[in-house]
Amino acid sequence: MATTTGDVLQAYLGQQLGELRRHGPGARAGQAEAIHQMRVAARRLRSLLATGRTLFAAGAADDVRTELQWISGVLGAARDPTVVQDRLRELLAEEPPGLVIGPAAERIDETLDASAAAGMKNVIVALDGERYALLLGRLAEFVTAAPLTAKASRPPHKTVRKLVAKDEARLRRSVDRLAPRAGGEPGAPSDAETESRDEGLHEVRKSAKRLRYAAEFATTVAGKGDAKRLSRMALAARHIQTALGLHQDSVAAQTLLSELGRRAAGSGEPGFTFGRLHAREGQLAAQAEADFAKAWKKFPGPRDR
Repeated sequence: MATTTGDVLQAYLGQQLGELRRHGPGARAGQAEAIHQMRVAARRLRSLLATGRTLFAAGAADDVRTELQWISGVLGAARDPTVVQDRLRELLAEEPPGLVIGPAAERIDETLDASAAAGMKNVIVALDGERYALLLGRLAEFVTAAPLTAKASRPPHKTVRKLVAKDEARLRRSVDRLAPRAGGEPGAPSDAETESRDEGLHEVRKSAKRLRYAAEFATTVAGKGDAKRLSRMALAARHIQTALGLHQDSVAAQTLLSELGRRAAGSGEPGFTFGRLHAREGQLAAQAEADFAKAWKKFPGPRDR
């Protein structure tokens, strides 16, 4: 039975390693949900290794985290084009027929189908390759024989609570560092202002995701009262992550639409529809940011603990 902080974290990491392995066959077969769940497992592993960094010898988890970032990126390159494609198809379906001018739908599908196919090819190569096999081996070794610090030998309840508190503070700092929104100032925000804001929101999303994973882990070792509080925190962090995930999807879609518009101009095809979709994505990004602001206002404060 796990009795120390190191024990419970290694046991939880072992469960996530099991998830990574379980979804491998489906990912190799091109199943979208398996690719998604495998990527979630890789991200959760990487995030928890960061949350629990002080439980391991200095630098012990760094290489494993780097490799988890690699496989997560490979999986994302196969899945992300489909996510953008689905949302753009939905927006196109909402457009009046007379305003869908030229081969906009075909160009979107051609580009994203090619990206997804290339990404899927790389998934198969990666999962069948030596680098991924080595990662699985290193993870298996890490969850059973990681070099632990003295802190890892402490009882888990208070120690894990402190780890979550650090990730909560990290989220609050990332929100505090957000570049101010330029919407209330005269004139439209510059590209640099928009980019700075988008990058800041992306950092908030990553911090929220890390806190969510840490809080979900902490509920497995917490007492009844603490577990309820941690579950509320995990849910609140998830709401932030979801809102800003939609914002990030919109930013990615706008980047693609800008590129397709430039290509259309260079080839003599009409770019009008790309411009309309870009404007719609801008509205959706603003709505996602507003949803984040609402979620942040509801985020549990000290009085909620």
